[in-house]
Amino acid sequence: MASFWFDVLVPGPPQQVWERLWDLERHTAAIPLTTTLGGPLGPGAEFVAHTRLGPVQIDDEMVVREWTPHTHAVVDKVGRPLSGQIEVTLRAAGPDTRIRWEQQYAVTGLPDRLAALGSPVVRAGYLRAVRQITAP
Repeated sequence: MASFWFDVLVPGPPQQVWERLWDLERHTAAIPLTTTLGGPLGPGAEFVAHTRLGPVQIDDEMVVREWTPHTHAVVDKVGRPLSGQIEVTLRAAGPDTRIRWEQQYAVTGLPDRLAALGSPVVRAGYLRAVRQITAP
C-alpha cells in the first residue's frame, strides 16, 4: 500500500481539537465535492465520504476500529475503490495540539507503486483538509 504521514500543530487543547476533527459536518464543509455521512463516531461506527464530480461518484466507506477520545483513533477504509487505514494521534503542545496523521491507502485496479507516486499530492490534500477541519 502507498503511505504518507504528517504532523500539524493546531490551535486549542486536545479535547476541542478532537471534537472538531471528528465532526463530519466539518469534513463536508472542508472537502470539495464531498458529503460525509454517518455518526456519531465511536468504536465500530461506520461512515462514508461520498464524492461526486458530474457523473463520476466515489464512496469512501470507513469503519472506526480504535477510539480513545482526545488522544487516538484508527479508521479503516473498507470500500472500493479506496481501501487502507488512517491512524490519528493527538497530544497537547502547550495551549495547542499536535496531530500525527499516518495513512496507508490503495486504489482498486491501481498498482501500489503507481498509487505511491500520488502520495505527495494526496498528503497535501489531507494536510489542507485537516487544517481546515480543525480550525477554530
